Amino acid sequence: MKKKLFSVLVTFVCLFSAGVLANAQQATPKPVVFTTAPKLVLAKLKSGDQDAYEVRGKVTYTITAANSDDTVAGTLVYTIPDDARQKIAAMSGKPLTAVPASITRKDIIAGFQKGTAAPIIHLETSPMDVDVTGVKMTFNRIVIDVNGREGGGITQYTKEEMEVLFAVWAKQINVGRARRGIVARMNKVINGEPDTN
Repeated sequence: MKKKLFSVLVTFVCLFSAGVLANAQQATPKPVVFTTAPKLVLAKLKSGDQDAYEVRGKVTYTITAANSDDTVAGTLVYTIPDDARQKIAAMSGKPLTAVPASITRKDIIAGFQKGTAAPIIHLETSPMDVDVTGVKMTFNRIVIDVNGREGGGITQYTKEEMEVLFAVWAKQINVGRARRGIVARMNKVINGEPDTN
């Protein structure tokens, strides 16, 4: 009898501990790092009187915040191809090893293009100039492609949830409806903040 009571007690303690652990895991979701797929983007190099040289590099954009003015903030990474690095080295008079293989810019703001919708949401940055070892690299507006996903039934705090949120956000902009809840939810997912309901 004592053995049976002891085994029931041990089973209860194990199940209770597993339940507490599961609740603790659900209460502390992990932040979602949402980065776009690499996309070919053109830039122009200019140094002094030299003619502009066209660069065909790839850009990725990692969303760091959703803003109430229908923009997102993020980190932009532009990968510079080897031929452009060689041209930059020649234009600047610096060794090739001094020219970075990529440039990173934080807090780049991108807004939704007018009328954009799923399956590909188009975000757009303002034109910008970046100094790469003394050579000016000029970007016209950069168009960032974000996969949008229609429908529900997805797991929370995932890349898929971010895709659904982007699709809903774009739709709400296009029909002139409120977006405050979408923006708040997206920031929760990006930061891994638990639901408070």
